[in-house]
Amino acid sequence: MDVPLNGRSAGAAVLAGALFAAGWVTNGWRKDAELAELTAARAQADVATANQALGELRAAGAGIRARADEYRAIQSTLSTRLDAIQKELKNAKPLPADCRPDAGRVRMLSNAVDAAKQAAAAR
Repeated sequence: MDVPLNGRSAGAAVLAGALFAAGWVTNGWRKDAELAELTAARAQADVATANQALGELRAAGAGIRARADEYRAIQSTLSTRLDAIQKELKNAKPLPADCRPDAGRVRMLSNAVDAAKQAAAAR
Protein backbone atom coordinates (compact mmCIF):
# COMPACT_ATOMS: atom_id res chain seq x y z
CA MET A 1 0.00 0.00 0.00
CA ASP A 2 1.28 3.37 -0.98
CA VAL A 3 0.98 6.02 1.61
CA PRO A 4 1.11 9.44 0.12
CA LEU A 5 3.74 11.67 1.70
CA ASN A 6 2.69 15.09 2.46
CA GLY A 7 5.03 17.98 3.08
CA ARG A 8 4.97 17.59 6.79
CA SER A 9 5.88 13.93 6.92
CA ALA A 10 8.58 14.44 4.27
CA GLY A 11 10.02 17.29 6.29
CA ALA A 12 9.90 15.18 9.43
CA ALA A 13 11.70 12.35 7.60
CA VAL A 14 14.36 14.73 6.31
CA LEU A 15 14.73 16.28 9.76
CA ALA A 16 15.01 12.83 11.37
CA GLY A 17 17.61 11.84 8.79
CA ALA A 18 19.55 15.07 9.36
CA LEU A 19 19.44 14.58 13.14
CA PHE A 20 20.58 10.98 12.74
CA ALA A 21 23.47 12.07 10.49
CA ALA A 22 24.43 14.86 12.87
CA GLY A 23 24.38 12.42 15.78
CA TRP A 24 26.45 9.95 13.76
CA VAL A 25 29.07 12.58 12.90
CA THR A 26 29.16 13.89 16.48
CA ASN A 27 29.62 10.38 17.84
CA GLY A 28 32.43 9.83 15.31
CA TRP A 29 34.17 13.01 16.49
CA ARG A 30 33.81 11.90 20.11
CA LYS A 31 35.27 8.47 19.35
CA ASP A 32 38.12 10.08 17.38
CA ALA A 33 38.86 12.33 20.36
CA GLU A 34 38.88 9.32 22.71
CA LEU A 35 41.23 7.44 20.39
CA ALA A 36 43.51 10.48 20.19
CA GLU A 37 43.59 10.72 24.00
CA LEU A 38 44.38 7.01 24.33
CA THR A 39 47.10 7.27 21.68
CA ALA A 40 48.63 10.28 23.42
CA ALA A 41 48.54 8.52 26.80
CA ARG A 42 50.19 5.44 25.29
CA ALA A 43 52.86 7.61 23.64
CA GLN A 44 53.57 9.35 26.95
CA ALA A 45 53.87 5.99 28.70
CA ASP A 46 56.23 4.77 25.97
CA VAL A 47 58.35 7.90 26.34
CA ALA A 48 58.51 7.44 30.11
CA THR A 49 59.54 3.80 29.70
CA ALA A 50 62.16 4.74 27.10
CA ASN A 51 63.55 7.50 29.34
CA GLN A 52 63.79 5.08 32.25
CA ALA A 53 65.56 2.49 30.10
CA LEU A 54 67.90 5.18 28.79
CA GLY A 55 68.75 6.23 32.35
CA GLU A 56 69.45 2.63 33.32
CA LEU A 57 71.59 2.21 30.21
CA ARG A 58 73.58 5.35 31.06
CA ALA A 59 74.12 4.12 34.62
CA ALA A 60 75.23 0.70 33.36
CA GLY A 61 77.58 2.37 30.86
CA ALA A 62 79.11 4.50 33.59
CA GLY A 63 79.58 1.39 35.73
CA ILE A 64 81.21 -0.47 32.88
CA ARG A 65 83.48 2.47 32.15
CA ALA A 66 84.51 2.68 35.83
CA ARG A 67 85.24 -1.06 35.97
CA ALA A 68 87.24 -0.82 32.75
CA ASP A 69 89.30 2.04 34.20
CA GLU A 70 89.90 0.01 37.36
CA TYR A 71 90.92 -2.97 35.23
CA ARG A 72 93.37 -0.88 33.20
CA ALA A 73 94.90 0.54 36.38
CA ILE A 74 95.22 -2.91 37.96
CA GLN A 75 96.57 -4.39 34.75
CA SER A 76 99.25 -1.72 34.36
CA THR A 77 100.40 -1.95 37.98
CA LEU A 78 100.26 -5.73 37.93
CA SER A 79 102.22 -5.87 34.69
CA THR A 80 104.85 -3.53 36.14
CA ARG A 81 105.08 -5.59 39.31
CA LEU A 82 105.37 -8.86 37.40
CA ASP A 83 108.07 -7.41 35.14
CA ALA A 84 110.03 -6.23 38.19
CA ILE A 85 109.70 -9.63 39.85
CA GLN A 86 110.80 -11.44 36.69
CA LYS A 87 113.80 -9.13 36.36
CA GLU A 88 114.79 -9.64 40.00
CA LEU A 89 114.42 -13.41 39.73
CA LYS A 90 116.39 -13.47 36.49
CA ASN A 91 119.23 -11.42 38.00
CA ALA A 92 119.24 -13.26 41.33
CA LYS A 93 122.06 -15.63 42.11
CA PRO A 94 120.88 -19.21 42.27
CA LEU A 95 120.80 -20.87 45.64
CA PRO A 96 122.84 -23.93 46.41
CA ALA A 97 120.75 -27.06 46.67
CA ASP A 98 121.22 -27.40 50.43
CA CYS A 99 120.62 -23.68 51.22
CA ARG A 100 117.45 -22.06 52.49
CA PRO A 101 116.32 -18.77 50.88
CA ASP A 102 116.70 -15.59 52.84
CA ALA A 103 113.76 -13.44 53.97
CA GLY A 104 114.02 -11.13 50.95
CA ARG A 105 113.69 -13.98 48.48
CA VAL A 106 110.83 -15.53 50.41
CA ARG A 107 109.09 -12.15 50.41
CA MET A 108 109.61 -11.81 46.61
CA LEU A 109 108.24 -15.31 46.04
CA SER A 110 105.26 -14.57 48.27
CA ASN A 111 104.61 -11.33 46.37
CA ALA A 112 104.80 -13.22 43.07
CA VAL A 113 102.34 -15.84 44.32
CA ASP A 114 99.98 -13.11 45.59
CA ALA A 115 100.17 -11.28 42.26
CA ALA A 116 99.42 -14.49 40.38
CA LYS A 117 96.45 -15.20 42.64
CA GLN A 118 95.08 -11.68 42.10
CA ALA A 119 95.46 -12.02 38.35
CA ALA A 120 93.68 -15.38 38.42
CA ALA A 121 90.89 -13.99 40.60
CA ALA A 122 90.39 -11.02 38.27
CA ARG A 123 89.60 -13.37 35.39
